[in-house]
Parts: sequence; C-alpha cells; structure tokens
Amino acid sequence: MRALLQRLTGRRGTSLAAILIPALLIPAFTPFPAGAAPGQKAAPQREAPRDPRAWTIVKIEDTYVLRYGAARAADPSFAAACQPATRLLQLTIEVASVRIRSGDGVALSLTAGRRRLELAGSAFRAATDGRMVVEAAVALEGRVLDLFADGDTLTVRMPGATEAYPLAGARPRLMDFRRVCLAGG
Repeated sequence: MRALLQRLTGRRGTSLAAILIPALLIPAFTPFPAGAAPGQKAAPQREAPRDPRAWTIVKIEDTYVLRYGAARAADPSFAAACQPATRLLQLTIEVASVRIRSGDGVALSLTAGRRRLELAGSAFRAATDGRMVVEAAVALEGRVLDLFADGDTLTVRMPGATEAYPLAGARPRLMDFRRVCLAGG
C-alpha cells in the first residue's frame, strides 16, 4: 500500500490520511439534479397541501363555540361549546372509527402537554359518510379550559381512533373563549 501511495503522489512517507482527508472535505459533485437523467430537468418539488382548517369562535344564542374546522363547513372536526349560564362545556369530535357505533358509550382521553382529561361520551352518526360524532360534557371550570393552553397539540384518543389538533391557532382565541365562558359564573 505504501508503495502505491508513493507512485501516486511521487513522495515518500505520504500517509493515506494526507490524501483522503482533503478529498473528504471537497463537497460532493452531482452532475445532474436528483431524479433527473442527462438532458432532463428535475421535477419541481411539490409543497404539502395546506390544511384548510382553523380555530374560530362562534356565538349561537347563549352558547360560545371554540371550533376547529374548515371555515365554511357546517360540522367542525372538533368543537368545545360552553354555556356560561348552565356552567357546562360540551366537547364534540368527528372521527372515523370502525369500533364505534351509533349509540355506543365511548371512553375519551384528551391530552395536551402534561394535562389529561378522561371523559365518558356517546356516539352518533355524522353527516359525513363513514364518520361518527362523539360528544361528552363536563362541568365548566377554568382547569378544564387549561387543557387548550398547554402543549402544542391536543390529542383525543378513543377506541379505534386517535385525532390530533394543533393548538397554536387556538391560543389567540382561547383568552376570549375563556373570558366569555367563565363570565357567567
């Protein structure tokens, strides 16, 4: 090996490291863009489709709804509705689950950051084919609303389904939702 190095470099005592280290420091050269053959341009990179759902607050009579869904959709993917006069918070989640049938009692687990809420809900058919709506109600308290303020994602687990909702868009609306919901108490 040493004799081969001497012939290649013309120097005695040249180490393999002296030849290979500078070669490793030179950036790799790719003659064609990734996925392209000679004479072809690389296909343009496609962006992931943007999720059209957003967090909004809607007032319907004496009920305020923090909802996550498409702007013009009649039924959101997730909704938390508070009725300040009755001190009630109702959660509604639309899911695709083959294990849940209309009329079933459903155990729900909601987690965000270090907070967790366990509820019993009930299921019924959604307006969307093949989907179910699960509803649960809980006493309206500040600590329940804290669930939406902790962590980056609200994760809802139930038999046969797990849904995740990004909370970043909810935070600007959460202060208003909290204020109107707890004002009736």
